[in-house]
Amino acid sequence: MLNVSNGAYIALLPYPGIPHNAHSAKRIAGDLPDLIPAIKATKANSEAIFSITTQKLGSPIAQLLLPGNCMIILSDPYEIEDILNRRIKEFDKSAWSLSVVGPLFSKATLAQLTTPELKAQKRLWADVMGLDFLKRTAAPKSCSSTLELIDLWRLKATTAYRGQPFNVLEDLKNAALDAVWVSIIGEESGTLRYERIKLEHETKGQPFNEPAPPGSFMKEQVAYIVDTIMNASATPFPTWAIKFEVMKPRFRRFRKIVTQEMSRAMKKAMMRYEGLDLDRLQQDTIDTCAMDLVLRKQALQAKKAGVEPSDPTKDVAMLDEMFVLLIGGHDSTANTLAWFIKFMEAFPHAQTELRTTLRSVFGPGVPTLAQILETDIPYLDAACEEALRLSGTSNAILRSPVQDTTILGYPVSKGSIIYMNTHVNRSPAPVDESQRSDTSRAARERKGDGFQTPAGRDLGHFEPRRWLIIDEATGKERFNPNALPQLAFAGGVRMCFGKRMAVMQFRIAVTLLVLSFEFQEVREEMQSMACIERLFRTPQQPYAKLRVL
Repeated sequence: MLNVSNGAYIALLPYPGIPHNAHSAKRIAGDLPDLIPAIKATKANSEAIFSITTQKLGSPIAQLLLPGNCMIILSDPYEIEDILNRRIKEFDKSAWSLSVVGPLFSKATLAQLTTPELKAQKRLWADVMGLDFLKRTAAPKSCSSTLELIDLWRLKATTAYRGQPFNVLEDLKNAALDAVWVSIIGEESGTLRYERIKLEHETKGQPFNEPAPPGSFMKEQVAYIVDTIMNASATPFPTWAIKFEVMKPRFRRFRKIVTQEMSRAMKKAMMRYEGLDLDRLQQDTIDTCAMDLVLRKQALQAKKAGVEPSDPTKDVAMLDEMFVLLIGGHDSTANTLAWFIKFMEAFPHAQTELRTTLRSVFGPGVPTLAQILETDIPYLDAACEEALRLSGTSNAILRSPVQDTTILGYPVSKGSIIYMNTHVNRSPAPVDESQRSDTSRAARERKGDGFQTPAGRDLGHFEPRRWLIIDEATGKERFNPNALPQLAFAGGVRMCFGKRMAVMQFRIAVTLLVLSFEFQEVREEMQSMACIERLFRTPQQPYAKLRVL
C-alpha cells in the first residue's frame, strides 16, 4: 500500500517546489474531492480552480493535482501579462485547449498553434480589424443595433414591464448578434426587429404570425456549439467527448446550416467582384463587411496571378473563421454588457457621474456616431475599461511552454499546461520580485506597480476613477491604460482577434444606453454578482429595472 501511495504522489506532483495542497498529493483523486463541491457552489469551473489553489494557498502560483492531468495555476497579473505580451517565443496555445476546439473548427486561427501557415491566415484577415474599416462598416451597424435595442427596451419599460425588472441577457445577445452578423456577413439577422414587433402585437392583443428571422436560426447553432464545448469540458475526457460529438448527426446538421447560410452570402459577394478590373478591386471602399474584404483580397490575388479565384464556399478556413468570429463577437459582448448593467445598478454614483460627463460633452440630444468614437472622454474610457476588468467575461486562458523555462523562479517543462487567471478582481498574492523574469521586472520598473497605488484599492468594486490621472502638462484628467494590467483580451500575437471591434461596440452601447435609461436598483434577490460560467462568464441574475430618460 505504501508503494502505491508513493507512486500516486509522484504522478500527482510533477512540478517540484510549486505550492500545492499537501493533503491532495497524498490521495489518488488529488484535488478532485475539493474541486467538485467548489464547482457546484460557484457554478464556475475557473473560479473554483482558483479558489482551491492560488487563493487558498495565498500564492501567485500553484498546482492543480488531477489524476493524469496536473496543471500549473498562475494568478499573478503582471507575470501573466509578461507571458502573453513579451515571452511569446517561449509560450503558445495549449495543445489541451486546441484538442477541444480543434475538431469543431480545425481551420480557424483559434484552433491552431503559431505556425507560418497561421501567420499567413491572420494576415489575410488583418485588415478586418483595421480602425478605418471598422469605423466605416462595423461601427454604423453597431450603432443601429443599439438604437433598436433602446427602442425595444423603451417599449418594455412603458408597457409589459412598467416599473418592473426584466431579464436583459437575451435582448443583449440579440443586439450583439444583429451587429456582429451584419458586420461579418453583410446581411441583417433581424432578431431585435422581430422581438419588438412581436411585443407590440402582444401589448395590443393582436395575433403575430411573422416568420422567425434568419438570426434566430443562427442563435440556435451558436447555442449548440457553446453547449457542446461546455459539456465536453465538464467530462473527464473532453477531447474524446468532442470527437464523439463531431460524428453525430446534430453536428453534421450544424455544419450544413452554417455553410449554406454563409455560402449564400459569399456567392452574392463574389458576383459583385467578377466583372471588376484590377484598379477597382484594389479599392477598399466597395467592402461592406468583413467577408467582403477577405473575398475581395482573394479575388485581387487571383487577378494578379492570372488565375480563376477559388470557390470560397469550399474554403473551410474562411467558414471556420467567420463562425468563430460570430460566436466570440456576440456572446462575449452581450455578457460584458450584462455585467456593465449590474455594475450601474450596484454603483449608482458611477452611473450618475458617467451620465453627467456624457451630457456635459454631448449636450441634451443623442450624439452622432462620429462624436461617440472620436471625442476624447477620459471618464468614458475609464468606465469601459473598468467594466472589462471587473466583469471577467473571459476569466482564464491556457498556454503551454514550447521549451523548458521558468515561471516565478520555478522550473516548468515544455508542454506543461499553464492555467492563467485573467480576472483582475482582487489583490494579488505577494511575489518575490527577484524571481520574476527579466522582461517582467523591466516592465514593472517602467510602469510601476499599480496594485500599490489608489488604482489597486477595492478591486471588487466598480470604480472608473482608478484609471484616471492628472496630466502634469495640461492639469486635466486623462485616461491611464497602464494603471493596472489589462488582460480581458489576453495579449501578444495570440490576443483576441476581435478586440478592436469589441471595444468599439462596447463604447457605442455604453454611451447610448446610459444616455437613454437610468438603471435603477432591483430587488435584493436580483442583486447577486454570482456567475454561471459557460463559454463566457455570465451573471446569474441579469436583470434591469429601467427608467426611460
